[in-house]
Amino acid sequence: GQLPYSERLRCLQLTTLAERRYRGDLIETFKAFKNINGLNNIFNFSKNRHNLISSLKIKNSIPKSIQRLHRGFITERVRELWNKLPVSVKESCSVDDFKCRLESFKNDCIKGGHNSIYYYWNISDVVLSKIETVNYLENRQQQVDYLKTRPFLSKKRFFNLRY
Repeated sequence: GQLPYSERLRCLQLTTLAERRYRGDLIETFKAFKNINGLNNIFNFSKNRHNLISSLKIKNSIPKSIQRLHRGFITERVRELWNKLPVSVKESCSVDDFKCRLESFKNDCIKGGHNSIYYYWNISDVVLSKIETVNYLENRQQQVDYLKTRPFLSKKRFFNLRY
């Protein structure tokens, strides 16, 4: 119970939810790229069909409020991540092959020290830096103490206070 979140993830060989979301977005983009899921028409692929183009740049007449909403869509969220992938990963023959090549690309970049903010696995560092501040363990203990004095909250939020 006293290990920081990053250590627990490392021990269990898991990634953060944010990283899994980006990975899932890339897998869905691959499915659209290969027209496996029938959603090929929601993405704007370049003429060589390897890169994604922002639909916000194409439609300059869109109001700013709509553009802000549009940035959260998968088509915008995944664009820079997809464009940073090598062609060898994008040209996989199946979804499983894509997953293997994506993981291999990730491991090669990490081993080679090629860390860019545009690689999906770096989102974990951003998330963990926000969670694990200097007073992380002290704040965690305060939260546990608070929930122990209010057991109805821990049951409602499915917290396990035994450790």
